[in-house]
Amino acid sequence: MMIKRGLILILSMMMLFAAATAENTVEILPTAAPMPDLVLENNPYAFEDLSAYYEGEWEYQTPALTVSEKDHFSEAQRRWDEGERPGSSILNLTENVQVALIQLPAEQYEGECWFLILPNREMTDTELLQLADAYGQLGIIFDPGMVSWHNCMRGGGIEHALRSFREEESERYSSIGGQFIRSGLRPKTPFTASVMDDGLGFVTLDEETFNGLGGFTFYPARRLTDEELLQLYALRNKEPAAEPDEMARYENQIRQEMHDLLGMPLSAIRSNEESVHPANESNVYGDERIGYYTSFTEVGGTGRRWSGGIDISTGKLIEASVTLDDRYYTDPKMISDILMDPWDTRWAEIARTTVSSLREDQGAGIVSVYNWCEATLNDLIASEVRVSTDEGNVYRVRIAYIFEQAMAVEYKDATAIACEDNYYHSMEKKEGTVNE
Repeated sequence: MMIKRGLILILSMMMLFAAATAENTVEILPTAAPMPDLVLENNPYAFEDLSAYYEGEWEYQTPALTVSEKDHFSEAQRRWDEGERPGSSILNLTENVQVALIQLPAEQYEGECWFLILPNREMTDTELLQLADAYGQLGIIFDPGMVSWHNCMRGGGIEHALRSFREEESERYSSIGGQFIRSGLRPKTPFTASVMDDGLGFVTLDEETFNGLGGFTFYPARRLTDEELLQLYALRNKEPAAEPDEMARYENQIRQEMHDLLGMPLSAIRSNEESVHPANESNVYGDERIGYYTSFTEVGGTGRRWSGGIDISTGKLIEASVTLDDRYYTDPKMISDILMDPWDTRWAEIARTTVSSLREDQGAGIVSVYNWCEATLNDLIASEVRVSTDEGNVYRVRIAYIFEQAMAVEYKDATAIACEDNYYHSMEKKEGTVNE
């Protein structure tokens, strides 16, 4: 009986195999089925890979301890282990920083729980002891090999911790800035420097120790909220120097001036960036006049852009510029080694025609046109021609050799020109004294 049952079982299995073979099909068991592709979510606010940025030789700007500091740190660690403590702590230091260890909320910083800020010079034994102490307070046994671009900035090597604004954050920041200036928009909650409070933070730096960098901002690996962007704008910008109605009046005045002197359509779109400050904070050396500054773009995307400022006491243009053709900086491949004579009289004629076409009076106020020098427009070689008016104002017209046309025009009024000349003359005199 047992033998019969065994034969029946064997015959049954053979019949099933034959049937499956005849149909040329194979049934895949669930455990052997192919797994679906794993799709990882891409975080558009993830930290940028800065490793390639540090491939060159950057003395005291590479995020690492130097060979000498590594050698001396073991001694500092021994002193700390034996009970010695520094006079002050660098843990979460946010003001006038030379060396600091900043705690980070790991869930917002891709797992990083600290960020090290190091100077553009060799650290002292005291600072190395402070370093051992800061890590000791966090319960971390520090190894210099732990330091990398992902958790350290040295000597002003980067301006932001691990990432900068994304495009949409920049657009929202600009929009919020306009509301800050024009509508009195202010943050609901005050900005706090500590990164551990909400993931956003800021430290002020000793500029000499960080190659001129005065502050360092911590952006988390997530989308910044409008409130956070408003906090940052308020942190970085002084209170507006004029009331909203005054700003509107200044805008109307600069629109008219740029229309009359630089051919700007009254329909041009103003950017959200505008400010009131002394002219010498822009590019007018020694000029103490208070100016209203902003920029415009032409409707229709022609590429023409205007920027500049007016004297708020007179409503007259102090300085301005217009980009007539933006190919010289929008096309990265725009390189020209064409050489021509910068003193060719045809450049002067092109400059006169260009300025005449921009001015409301069609050039009636022009009194002189003269070739000034050979100049550049990014990587393009150009001739600079200067056009003077009967009011002492000057247009600087740059004509690219490759196109034989004006690409950009700068304007300065007579006072701005005088201030600039005085500045350069004083610099030449100073250099002459030094040479003597």
